[in-house]
Amino acid sequence: MVKRKEKYPEVGELVIGTVKEVNPYSVFISLDEYPGRVGMIHISEVARKWVRDIRNWAKKGQKTVCLVMDVDKEKDHITLSWKRISDRDKNNRLQRWKRDEKGEKLLSDLAKKKKMSLDKAYEKIGYDLQENFRDMLEPFELALRKGPEYLERRGLSKKWAEEILKIAKERIKIKEVKITKEVEIKSYEPDGIEKIKRAFKEIVKKYGLEFKYLAAPKYALSISTKDPKEGEKILNKAVEEIMKKFGEN
Repeated sequence: MVKRKEKYPEVGELVIGTVKEVNPYSVFISLDEYPGRVGMIHISEVARKWVRDIRNWAKKGQKTVCLVMDVDKEKDHITLSWKRISDRDKNNRLQRWKRDEKGEKLLSDLAKKKKMSLDKAYEKIGYDLQENFRDMLEPFELALRKGPEYLERRGLSKKWAEEILKIAKERIKIKEVKITKEVEIKSYEPDGIEKIKRAFKEIVKKYGLEFKYLAAPKYALSISTKDPKEGEKILNKAVEEIMKKFGEN
């Protein structure tokens, strides 16, 4: 189960929890990422509309996303809310949780190879992954796409960056996606069409792209990549370069 380095969540944080107890006027939530911590949702924070029966909103064992309203460490009291979370934020948090779980599974595989416990792996590298990346799966994906050096630039040691790459190669299969951009190019010179073809041929060779003629003056450039963001950058650069050749904007 994914866990955090801190013992308590922060005010304003969206946390993942499991319904532990349902009372007439409150719900108690076990915070999955903070072992031993339990938060409370008052009936007034369950929904934006009047709640007739709290049991229609909460079931024991239910997985949920909560907003941290207040944290009293001395009293070990954590106040939570459901009604202040948008559906979009809730879905985003659940997606991140799923990616954290997948990342933790890879961290567990790494720990087994290094003959250490998962708790020890968290201390060695797990918490660093949480601090330096959007979620725990991201560094493993980046290791495949951009190499261990990229992880080093993000704060990891060379040793752990290489270990992450090894596990990623064994456990992750990243699908290629095809990105296409249409380009409008005009040339009024007698040999304009030939010049356009030569220009596209040079660009295709330089950036490893695919070229397709649509219908003058429209053409298409495509790239197949495992890194959509990087592919988008390459395509934009290629389009910008060929547009400059013909003085287009």
